[in-house]
This record gives sequence, C-alpha cells and structure tokens, in this order.
Amino acid sequence: MTSQVAYLPTALLHLHLETLEVAHSQVNMFCSFLQSYFPKGGYNFSHLGFNLGTPESMEVYEMAASDLAKTLSPYSRVVLFPTTHSDEERGDLFAGFLHGQPVASKVLECLQLLLNPLKDIIKGGDIIFNVCGSVVNMEKSFHNVKKAAQM
Repeated sequence: MTSQVAYLPTALLHLHLETLEVAHSQVNMFCSFLQSYFPKGGYNFSHLGFNLGTPESMEVYEMAASDLAKTLSPYSRVVLFPTTHSDEERGDLFAGFLHGQPVASKVLECLQLLLNPLKDIIKGGDIIFNVCGSVVNMEKSFHNVKKAAQM
C-alpha cells in the first residue's frame, strides 16, 4: 500500500510590518513543515515587509508587492500570513512608521492597501492573521477583517 499527496502549486507569503520580529519563527516553522509535501517543487515561500506610514514608503511597498505578484502568478494557491501589531484601545492595525513612531490605521484601510497589489493572485486564497487580539475583540475591527478577507 502506498500513499500520495495530490497538491496544487502553492505559495506562502508572509506580509509583515517592517522591523517586526514577532511571528517569524511560527511562519518559518509552518513553511518548513509544508516543504516536505512538495517533493517535486511547486512550492514557494516569500517574505515581504511593509511600511505604509508615508506616501513614499507606500509606493515602495506597492511596487514590491506588484513585482512579487507577477512572480507568484503561476501558483494556483496563495496563503497569506499578515503579521503586525494592533492598537489595544481601537483595534486598528499598525500599518507603518512616521518619524520613527508606529502609525495605526483602520483595519479595512490597512488591509486594502496591503492586499490590493496582490488581488490577482490571492482571490480565493487563505489568510492566516498574526495580529494582536484587540482586532478580534473590537467588533468593528473584526467585522472589517472579515470584509477584507472577502475582497
């Protein structure tokens, strides 16, 4: 008796707030675990840092994300791992930095900025959020997470 894994070409994409060190080990562990299920290739793991705190840094992210989307377009399944902090009082996501200080943005606005350059490759994909619990605890923020996941 033998077994076989039938897989779709899969890309894992870790979107993380620049300078954020949290959650890299969890995402890297998941990546290592899945690697063995793709013995003949068809698997890609990418990191992309983001800083949406200024128009210039937003443009840099959009260009990098668009380039990465072209690279990942052959993969029929894309799994996203957005990783950032959230404002504990409002549930907003940390989107970047301005003058060295973190900038929080409403959940839907932040996720739209992050996901829009990737929209052609993530439709129907999976999103695994690595964010602080206030995003889930604040009803409006959690509603906007669900709304963004349907984009």
